[in-house]
Amino acid sequence: MKKLSRKQWIIIAVVVLIGGAILRSATNSGPELPADTTTLVQEEAPTATIGFDSPLDLGNGVFVTVSAPTRFTPTTFMTNIDQKPKTSNAFDVIIKNGGSTPLDFTTVSLEAVSGANVCFDVLGDLDINGAPTEALKAGGEISYKYGVGCQAAAGEPLTLTVRIGESTVQVDGKIA
Repeated sequence: MKKLSRKQWIIIAVVVLIGGAILRSATNSGPELPADTTTLVQEEAPTATIGFDSPLDLGNGVFVTVSAPTRFTPTTFMTNIDQKPKTSNAFDVIIKNGGSTPLDFTTVSLEAVSGANVCFDVLGDLDINGAPTEALKAGGEISYKYGVGCQAAAGEPLTLTVRIGESTVQVDGKIA
């Protein structure tokens, strides 16, 4: 029997190591894959459904009113204007905080839809700046302008969903 040289032993060792690594990776699935982390987010049914210009008591002294929409022509300085909405509507949101604690505006949001048509925020000019960033003190009232652009024509349905804290208000009407 012939003795193996040092080089041959090194080649055999390398082949065994590589073969073992390949075999281990093929048979070892490693740690368990994480469970599916996607979360189903269910839309909450609105606390109440109202029309435009109808004040609503959300409880705890908080009232909300959304004025009837008015049509406007966005400027080139407004957000999302590149989406070229068919119609753009602005409305005033009035919030009264008759409660005993400040209302944090990070808990306030607004979403618009028009049937199957896409709607999006159109803000940043013409005094249409959206919700304030500072908290509304107890006993205070604020009115701010909000604008939406929709790929829908005047007279088509317009539904706004206003979320204030744990309350969700649906406001139904038509595009101006």
